Amino acid sequence: MISKTIKSLNRLVKHIALGMLCFGIAACSTTPTNTLSRTASHAYSPFSHKQSELEKLIEWDVGGKLAVHVNGKSNAGILTWRQRSAHFELLINGPLGSGQFHITGTPGLVIATNSTKQVEAASIEALFMQEFGWQFPMQELRYWVRGIPQPNTGSIVTYTPKGDAATIEQAGWMVTYHSYSQVSGLSMPKKVTIVGNDIRLVLVLKSWLNLFPFPQLDPDFSSTQNPQ
Repeated sequence: MISKTIKSLNRLVKHIALGMLCFGIAACSTTPTNTLSRTASHAYSPFSHKQSELEKLIEWDVGGKLAVHVNGKSNAGILTWRQRSAHFELLINGPLGSGQFHITGTPGLVIATNSTKQVEAASIEALFMQEFGWQFPMQELRYWVRGIPQPNTGSIVTYTPKGDAATIEQAGWMVTYHSYSQVSGLSMPKKVTIVGNDIRLVLVLKSWLNLFPFPQLDPDFSSTQNPQ
Protein backbone atom coordinates (compact mmCIF):
# COMPACT_ATOMS: atom_id res chain seq x y z
CA MET A 1 0.00 0.00 0.00
CA ILE A 2 2.79 2.38 0.94
CA SER A 3 4.77 1.49 -2.22
CA LYS A 4 1.71 2.24 -4.38
CA THR A 5 1.30 5.62 -2.69
CA ILE A 6 4.99 6.44 -3.27
CA LYS A 7 4.71 5.48 -6.93
CA SER A 8 1.62 7.69 -7.32
CA LEU A 9 3.44 10.62 -5.73
CA ASN A 10 6.45 10.10 -8.01
CA ARG A 11 4.18 10.13 -11.07
CA LEU A 12 2.49 13.32 -9.81
CA VAL A 13 5.84 15.05 -9.27
CA LYS A 14 6.97 14.08 -12.78
CA HIS A 15 3.76 15.48 -14.29
CA ILE A 16 4.11 18.71 -12.35
CA ALA A 17 7.78 19.10 -13.37
CA LEU A 18 6.93 18.38 -17.02
CA GLY A 19 4.10 20.90 -16.92
CA MET A 20 6.35 23.58 -15.45
CA LEU A 21 8.99 22.91 -18.10
CA CYS A 22 6.43 23.26 -20.91
CA PHE A 23 5.08 26.46 -19.37
CA GLY A 24 8.60 27.88 -19.17
CA ILE A 25 9.29 27.05 -22.83
CA ALA A 26 6.00 28.61 -23.91
CA ALA A 27 6.70 31.74 -21.89
CA CYS A 28 10.14 32.13 -23.46
CA SER A 29 8.77 31.68 -26.96
CA THR A 30 5.97 34.24 -26.50
CA THR A 31 7.98 36.94 -24.69
CA PRO A 32 8.13 39.87 -27.18
CA THR A 33 11.55 41.03 -28.34
CA ASN A 34 12.41 44.66 -27.82
CA THR A 35 12.41 45.68 -31.47
CA LEU A 36 12.17 49.35 -30.55
CA SER A 37 15.52 49.29 -28.76
CA ARG A 38 17.07 47.46 -31.71
CA THR A 39 15.75 50.09 -34.08
CA ALA A 40 16.97 52.82 -31.75
CA SER A 41 20.43 51.30 -31.44
CA HIS A 42 20.64 51.09 -35.24
CA ALA A 43 19.58 54.69 -35.84
CA TYR A 44 20.17 56.65 -32.67
CA SER A 45 23.60 55.38 -31.72
CA PRO A 46 25.40 56.65 -34.85
CA PHE A 47 23.36 59.87 -34.71
CA SER A 48 24.37 60.43 -31.10
CA HIS A 49 28.04 60.12 -32.08
CA LYS A 50 27.54 62.41 -35.07
CA GLN A 51 25.68 64.99 -32.99
CA SER A 52 28.42 65.18 -30.37
CA GLU A 53 31.00 65.69 -33.13
CA LEU A 54 29.01 68.28 -35.09
CA GLU A 55 28.35 70.32 -31.96
CA LYS A 56 32.12 70.93 -31.91
CA LEU A 57 32.07 72.29 -35.47
CA ILE A 58 32.73 76.04 -35.29
CA GLU A 59 33.79 76.88 -38.84
CA TRP A 60 32.28 76.18 -42.25
CA ASP A 61 31.56 77.68 -45.64
CA VAL A 62 28.47 76.57 -47.50
CA GLY A 63 26.81 77.87 -50.63
CA GLY A 64 23.49 77.13 -52.24
CA LYS A 65 19.96 78.44 -52.63
CA LEU A 66 17.36 79.84 -50.28
CA ALA A 67 13.64 80.00 -50.98
CA VAL A 68 11.26 81.93 -48.73
CA HIS A 69 7.49 81.36 -48.73
CA VAL A 70 5.75 83.88 -46.45
CA ASN A 71 2.53 85.95 -46.50
CA GLY A 72 1.40 84.25 -49.68
CA LYS A 73 4.55 85.27 -51.56
CA SER A 74 7.49 83.17 -52.72
CA ASN A 75 11.01 84.29 -53.56
CA ALA A 76 14.23 82.37 -54.21
CA GLY A 77 17.85 83.33 -54.49
CA ILE A 78 21.47 82.52 -53.79
CA LEU A 79 22.87 81.99 -50.30
CA THR A 80 26.49 82.00 -49.11
CA TRP A 81 27.12 81.33 -45.43
CA ARG A 82 30.49 81.65 -43.69
CA GLN A 83 30.69 80.72 -40.01
CA ARG A 84 33.78 81.45 -37.92
CA SER A 85 33.08 80.54 -34.31
CA ALA A 86 30.62 83.16 -33.00
CA HIS A 87 31.07 85.39 -36.07
CA PHE A 88 29.04 84.78 -39.21
CA GLU A 89 28.52 86.29 -42.64
CA LEU A 90 25.51 85.74 -44.86
CA LEU A 91 25.38 86.91 -48.47
CA ILE A 92 21.82 86.63 -49.75
CA ASN A 93 20.90 87.48 -53.33
CA GLY A 94 17.23 87.73 -54.25
CA PRO A 95 14.82 86.13 -51.78
CA LEU A 96 14.52 89.11 -49.42
CA GLY A 97 13.28 91.50 -52.10
CA SER A 98 16.22 93.87 -51.60
CA GLY A 99 18.69 92.71 -54.20
CA GLN A 100 21.94 91.65 -52.54
CA PHE A 101 21.87 91.60 -48.75
CA HIS A 102 25.12 91.25 -46.80
CA ILE A 103 24.72 90.39 -43.11
CA THR A 104 27.53 90.15 -40.58
CA GLY A 105 27.00 89.17 -36.98
CA THR A 106 28.72 88.76 -33.64
CA PRO A 107 27.05 88.27 -30.24
CA GLY A 108 25.02 91.41 -29.51
CA LEU A 109 25.41 93.10 -32.90
CA VAL A 110 24.19 92.30 -36.41
CA ILE A 111 24.74 94.63 -39.38
CA ALA A 112 22.91 94.25 -42.68
CA THR A 113 23.86 96.18 -45.79
CA ASN A 114 22.36 96.43 -49.27
CA SER A 115 22.77 98.92 -52.09
CA THR A 116 20.64 101.59 -50.43
CA LYS A 117 21.06 101.35 -46.67
CA GLN A 118 22.70 99.81 -43.62
CA VAL A 119 20.77 98.67 -40.58
CA GLU A 120 21.80 97.32 -37.19
CA ALA A 121 20.12 95.17 -34.56
CA ALA A 122 21.02 93.20 -31.45
CA SER A 123 20.40 89.88 -33.21
CA ILE A 124 19.58 88.56 -36.65
CA GLU A 125 16.15 87.52 -35.38
CA ALA A 126 15.44 91.11 -34.33
CA LEU A 127 16.81 92.43 -37.62
CA PHE A 128 14.57 90.19 -39.75
CA MET A 129 11.51 91.07 -37.71
CA GLN A 130 12.39 94.76 -37.96
CA GLU A 131 13.08 94.78 -41.70
CA PHE A 132 10.82 92.06 -43.08
CA GLY A 133 8.23 91.36 -40.41
CA TRP A 134 8.89 87.64 -40.09
CA GLN A 135 10.99 85.39 -37.92
CA PHE A 136 14.33 83.95 -39.03
CA PRO A 137 15.35 81.20 -36.56
CA MET A 138 19.09 81.82 -36.68
CA GLN A 139 19.93 80.44 -33.22
CA GLU A 140 18.37 77.09 -34.11
CA LEU A 141 19.37 77.24 -37.78
CA ARG A 142 23.05 77.27 -36.81
CA TYR A 143 22.48 73.69 -35.62
CA TRP A 144 19.77 72.56 -38.04
CA VAL A 145 22.03 73.38 -40.96
CA ARG A 146 24.47 70.83 -39.54
CA GLY A 147 21.71 68.24 -39.27
CA ILE A 148 21.41 68.32 -35.47
CA PRO A 149 19.03 69.94 -32.96
CA GLN A 150 20.01 72.91 -30.86
CA PRO A 151 21.40 71.55 -27.58
CA ASN A 152 19.68 72.10 -24.25
CA THR A 153 16.32 72.74 -25.92
CA GLY A 154 13.53 70.20 -26.17
CA SER A 155 13.32 68.46 -29.55
CA ILE A 156 11.83 65.42 -31.25
CA VAL A 157 14.15 63.76 -33.76
CA THR A 158 13.48 60.96 -36.22
CA TYR A 159 16.29 59.15 -38.00
CA THR A 160 17.23 57.65 -41.34
CA PRO A 161 18.54 54.07 -41.52
CA LYS A 162 22.03 55.57 -41.99
CA GLY A 163 21.87 57.37 -38.64
CA ASP A 164 21.22 60.90 -39.93
CA ALA A 165 18.35 63.12 -38.86
CA ALA A 166 15.21 62.68 -40.96
CA THR A 167 13.19 65.34 -39.10
CA ILE A 168 13.71 67.65 -36.15
CA GLU A 169 10.77 69.24 -34.36
CA GLN A 170 11.95 72.07 -32.14
CA ALA A 171 10.93 75.53 -30.89
CA GLY A 172 7.70 75.50 -32.91
CA TRP A 173 9.44 74.58 -36.17
CA MET A 174 9.44 71.38 -38.22
CA VAL A 175 12.71 70.66 -40.04
CA THR A 176 12.71 67.98 -42.74
CA TYR A 177 15.90 66.66 -44.32
CA HIS A 178 15.22 65.51 -47.88
CA SER A 179 18.78 64.63 -48.86
CA TYR A 180 22.41 64.67 -47.72
CA SER A 181 25.75 65.26 -49.43
CA GLN A 182 28.89 63.28 -48.76
CA VAL A 183 31.78 65.46 -47.55
CA SER A 184 34.88 63.31 -47.16
CA GLY A 185 32.72 60.44 -45.90
CA LEU A 186 30.55 62.65 -43.68
CA SER A 187 26.83 63.17 -44.41
CA MET A 188 25.93 66.88 -44.40
CA PRO A 189 22.46 68.27 -45.17
CA LYS A 190 21.77 69.10 -48.79
CA LYS A 191 18.04 69.88 -49.12
CA VAL A 192 16.20 71.04 -46.00
CA THR A 193 12.68 72.37 -45.49
CA ILE A 194 11.93 74.45 -42.38
CA VAL A 195 8.28 75.15 -41.62
CA GLY A 196 7.03 77.53 -38.95
CA ASN A 197 3.99 79.67 -38.31
CA ASP A 198 2.90 80.93 -41.77
CA ILE A 199 6.43 80.61 -43.14
CA ARG A 200 8.40 78.01 -45.06
CA LEU A 201 12.11 78.14 -45.81
CA VAL A 202 13.80 75.79 -48.27
CA LEU A 203 17.58 75.45 -48.23
CA VAL A 204 19.56 73.68 -50.94
CA LEU A 205 23.15 73.46 -49.68
CA LYS A 206 25.29 72.53 -52.66
CA SER A 207 28.85 72.93 -51.43
CA TRP A 208 30.29 72.36 -47.96
CA LEU A 209 33.88 73.60 -47.48
CA ASN A 210 36.37 74.35 -44.71
CA LEU A 211 34.74 72.32 -41.95
CA PHE A 212 36.77 72.78 -38.76
CA PRO A 213 37.36 70.82 -36.70
CA PHE A 214 36.35 68.09 -39.11
CA PRO A 215 34.03 65.65 -37.29
CA GLN A 216 35.41 62.23 -36.47
CA LEU A 217 33.43 59.51 -38.21
CA ASP A 218 31.93 56.71 -36.12
CA PRO A 219 34.29 53.77 -36.87
CA ASP A 220 31.90 51.11 -35.57
CA PHE A 221 28.96 52.24 -37.68
CA SER A 222 31.10 52.97 -40.73
CA SER A 223 32.45 49.42 -40.72
CA THR A 224 28.90 47.99 -40.70
CA GLN A 225 27.91 50.20 -43.61
CA ASN A 226 31.05 49.38 -45.62
CA PRO A 227 31.96 45.77 -44.84
CA GLN A 228 35.34 44.64 -46.08
